[in-house]
Amino acid sequence: MKTSTKGLTVKRALVLGGGGARGSYQVGMLHSLVIDQGLDFQIIRGISVGALNASFLAQAPTQQNSLKSLQDRVVDLERLWLDEIKGNHSVYGERAGGLLGLVAGADSLYSLDPLDRLLEEHLSLPALRKSGRDFKVGTVSLVRGVYEEWEPKNAKFIEKVLASASIPVVFPFVRNSTAKDVLVDGGVRNITPLSSAFEAEPDEIYVLLTSRLVRSGDDLPASGVQEQSYQQWDENWLGTKVSGLDVLKRTVEILTDEVYLDDIRAALAWNEVLKGIGDVVRTAAGGSLSAPLAEAIGRLETATRKRQVPIHVLAPQEWYGLDNSSTEFSPVLIRAAIEHGKQIGADPARWLLP
Repeated sequence: MKTSTKGLTVKRALVLGGGGARGSYQVGMLHSLVIDQGLDFQIIRGISVGALNASFLAQAPTQQNSLKSLQDRVVDLERLWLDEIKGNHSVYGERAGGLLGLVAGADSLYSLDPLDRLLEEHLSLPALRKSGRDFKVGTVSLVRGVYEEWEPKNAKFIEKVLASASIPVVFPFVRNSTAKDVLVDGGVRNITPLSSAFEAEPDEIYVLLTSRLVRSGDDLPASGVQEQSYQQWDENWLGTKVSGLDVLKRTVEILTDEVYLDDIRAALAWNEVLKGIGDVVRTAAGGSLSAPLAEAIGRLETATRKRQVPIHVLAPQEWYGLDNSSTEFSPVLIRAAIEHGKQIGADPARWLLP
């Protein structure tokens, strides 16, 4: 369902990126956008924790009062984060052995049994299928190495939602013996599924990120990774050896940061290309285009299959706790992140884009 704002009919897409516990920032942003500003979203895409948040929202039916239904779901989502997540144990469980368990052959450091129970309690596959919202979540196949998106019509869709949040090594992969496949967090290849949102042909796209990003001038920031001091890597400082796991964790953090910034840069670049095509066509409207130029424009339009769409990007302007950890589900940090998300959502001057 499209929503009307100031006489204009607007079809909006919502893209929720990954970030583990930092997904609580999205809850605050959603409160501001959906409840306070009355924005409805017919198209919803989610990755990792964004897939979890998105799946709760996508149950809101569009058939009668679409906006009111979505607002109710945002209220429920906020209540879940504040009341039912009482610590790490509410989301994931410890596995015997820890790092030694990995060496001995375990597939992950932690289990996702608590999260699985939350999904079973709060997600309804029939509600997702009947809501009328265009909803997809993303996973990556370890077998085929590809990124895929799934819709609620899939018989094992709830399993796909869990897989989308399964950070490799940290959490267990999801095995599909029937399809002979192994699925993990879609953020391995695609932190912000903007291409999928473009394909749904929205009038506007809202992207909610979970890592601190503060715009400087007209350019996107070069990085959203929290800086560390050299002392943290100096083995003589605390007398502890820097391990390969430390290097791996930091490398994944840097790679993930680059993936979602590149996603946004690519979307902005497409908008510029499409704007350029439109400018050329409008300039030549009074005359005729040369045959080679008309052919080139036709090829561009066919290849892109996109149209220029305004993109609004919201991101926190603070770190999540001292170390910005995506696996720290502290009630204190969650509450603070939700409040900060509300502040960001309420003030477009603090948005990353436009």
